[in-house]
Amino acid sequence: MQHKTKTVLIAVILIINNLFCLSQSDTTKYSFYGFHSHYGFIIPHSAAIRPVSGSKPFGVIADIGEMSTTFNSWKVFNTFWFYGTQTGFYSFQNNEVLGGAFILTGYAEPILIWGKRIILTARMGGGLSWHTKIYDEISNPANQFFCTRISFPIYVALRFRHSLTPVTYLTLSGFYNHISNGGLKQPNYGMNFPTVALGIEFLRKPLPMLKADFRSEVRISEPAFYISAGTLTSYKVVDKTDIYPEKGSLSWGIYARVMRQIKTFYSLNAGAELISDNAIKEVIRRGNSGIDHKRFALTAGQDFHMGRVIFTQYLGFYVYSPYKAKNAIYQKYELGYRINKNIITGLFLKAHTYEAELMGIQLSCLWKIKN
Repeated sequence: MQHKTKTVLIAVILIINNLFCLSQSDTTKYSFYGFHSHYGFIIPHSAAIRPVSGSKPFGVIADIGEMSTTFNSWKVFNTFWFYGTQTGFYSFQNNEVLGGAFILTGYAEPILIWGKRIILTARMGGGLSWHTKIYDEISNPANQFFCTRISFPIYVALRFRHSLTPVTYLTLSGFYNHISNGGLKQPNYGMNFPTVALGIEFLRKPLPMLKADFRSEVRISEPAFYISAGTLTSYKVVDKTDIYPEKGSLSWGIYARVMRQIKTFYSLNAGAELISDNAIKEVIRRGNSGIDHKRFALTAGQDFHMGRVIFTQYLGFYVYSPYKAKNAIYQKYELGYRINKNIITGLFLKAHTYEAELMGIQLSCLWKIKN
């Protein structure tokens, strides 16, 4: 396994170097590549995974990206930002039970603070991971973090860059990493593991001194009310039993919310959500209980508006749930992109405490109703 890991990492380095050496005629784009070493710990968020949460994950990550200085790029977050891909390998330092994970993710990284020699950014990203060890009822029952070879890592991070030369930066980062299959299959407790990363980045040419000469397209003169209505869908797998085979199911939902935009970058929301989880429907069918599988909840939360990107988080309280949920309250997170004035599309994750239940895509419409 170590030999294979080294081979993959060397291949990644060669690919990145070849891409980086390609000619770049666009003078508004500034490309870079970097290498980073991660070290962290696993959060034992459930009794089911606590016995195997004592190891310290270690990772080697390579990334490649660029920054554009055009207005079209700036208005996505209302600031200049880096974007690109990162890949590498995490060892969870427990080869027999947890193994390791190869990751490939995309990221966006808005700039928060810019100086002559320093840059502070916030990175968020997600993608795919392939795991060397997964749950097996007989051979590996202790690994209830992951039960599918392919999972979906997501992360948020703060990255501090300090220039050593005009084209070389030393980096120090703090990451909060989460890997799960999004409720696709159980058991799926997922792994939460913060890491600290030290690295180095190389630019193809020096970054310019950025100037905030652009004006946002989504400014508000006073607080306003909006109505949002949308639909969502998600795919889940119901495990096989001695009687029934494994079965995939497509779930759906609808929601409506009222949003009060208080500041240009911040709003509060409240609404309702109906979800038809067809994986639950299959479980009910197998048990012949005949109860309704749908759930209805009241929701309340907040939105962060970063140009065309909107991050929403809220709590839902079940008021109708014949098939009892693990908790009466759930969390939901949404990352949306504003296609135009009224249409938003994106991804969502629904979870009960630390365990993901649904992950999928959604589409919504937004209307302003009054100031």
